[in-house]
Amino acid sequence: MKSNLDLLLVNVGGVRGKVYQILANEFSAIEPPFWAALTASFIRSRGYNVEILDANADNLGIEETAEIIVENNPNLINIVVYGQQPAASTQLMHGVNLLCSEIKKRNNKSAIILTGLHPSALPERTLREEECDFVGEGEGFHTLLRLLQKRELPQIPGLWYKEDGKISHNPRAQNIQDLDSELPDVAWDLLPWGKYKAHNWQCLDDLTSRDRYASLSTSLGCPFACTFCSIHATFGERKIRNWSPEWVLKQIDTLVKEYGVKIIKIIDELFVFKPEHFMPVCDGLIERDYGLNIWAYARVDTIKEEYLEKLRRAGFKWLCLGIESGSKEVRKSVLKGRFEQEDIFSVVRKIKDADINILGNYLFGLPEDDMDSMQETLDLAIELQTEYANLYCATAYPGSKLYEWAIAEGIKLPDSWIGYSQHSYEYLPLPTKKVSAAEVLRFKDKAFHTYFTNPAYLDMVKRRFGLEAREHIQRMTEIKLRRRLLGD
Repeated sequence: MKSNLDLLLVNVGGVRGKVYQILANEFSAIEPPFWAALTASFIRSRGYNVEILDANADNLGIEETAEIIVENNPNLINIVVYGQQPAASTQLMHGVNLLCSEIKKRNNKSAIILTGLHPSALPERTLREEECDFVGEGEGFHTLLRLLQKRELPQIPGLWYKEDGKISHNPRAQNIQDLDSELPDVAWDLLPWGKYKAHNWQCLDDLTSRDRYASLSTSLGCPFACTFCSIHATFGERKIRNWSPEWVLKQIDTLVKEYGVKIIKIIDELFVFKPEHFMPVCDGLIERDYGLNIWAYARVDTIKEEYLEKLRRAGFKWLCLGIESGSKEVRKSVLKGRFEQEDIFSVVRKIKDADINILGNYLFGLPEDDMDSMQETLDLAIELQTEYANLYCATAYPGSKLYEWAIAEGIKLPDSWIGYSQHSYEYLPLPTKKVSAAEVLRFKDKAFHTYFTNPAYLDMVKRRFGLEAREHIQRMTEIKLRRRLLGD
């Protein structure tokens, strides 16, 4: 690392086994910290010395990470608490807590600021509970810049800090408006390439290719208001801002030509939304013919048939659909679109006809769920037989409307941040109005086994991806997660 380091951005590690249990060994992804790399470029372009320590990719324990940080003695330590999807941010706080304590234990004089989705959702609580000096609420770019410029604390937008033993804070900084001009690049060169690993399902057709992986945002924010999602905690608005197609293609050019990337995740909450944004990206990728394997999020009510052929030619081999529930009433209760059951089947059929694989997202335990509606959801998932499925429990993530509802109703929430991780031993989902949290979790874990051991599904995987993929799925289903809630 550089001497005279102004800013060290840290992606916390050392807790992968706590987050994923035994799934961490073969079946979980290791994501590049895009937000840290984006922030690094913003600060570096203002003349500051910046480095990134990706402790997760480097497989560093908490003590090792703290030792490296202290040895490099940066002026400012920014621990970036930003998962690659909103729900993944809170589970990082277990490692953040341990790391802050370990740094302070070593009498390090560097100031620590926490930024990202979870600190933005609970800034006061974060500053009160964690051994950090500051919390940055919002996107964080200008908060960090003003800190490095040594402005007076009351003049720093988005900053939460302690003054005379009391917590003070300033209004959020305005969100970046012109992404191309204000965030023109990403500090890819500061990341440890070769240590990232794509999701197993994205590479079912070639499981040896998982390490040629990167993730990339092409937009910030989301215009929708699903009650189970916490994304608005970072941005404070229901709005989507796009980088230009030219910017997106420039980043992909860099990833492919300089870092040998072949597998890409588009992080955007909604990539297939504005055709004037994503269709020119497709045109550029078709022209380049890089042979990529890309996945992105879409919605049942935003997919149109005329998009699909071009998406597939551009390298989009996977689209993720938030189907969430098999019950229209349950979907309506969480503001998840206005699509009907026949719309789901029609869109899934059209995507499959375009030779694009589907990752279906499903949620068990939404507030209006009962055992019958959860069974409807599982039955729908089995009938749709998408190439992969995420079967989750509804969870009250800080920053979401579900979290506000759970607090207002006095519903028991996890007693530790690791308890928000879907795969952890300590995980505690929400109860519904009719079903206990334990019953929801038991149903979900059984549904996972039912879906992935279904002979019809396994036969489809073998036909689509080959015998090795089928055997990989079978190894995955042999793992039984331990659950404290279920008495394990």
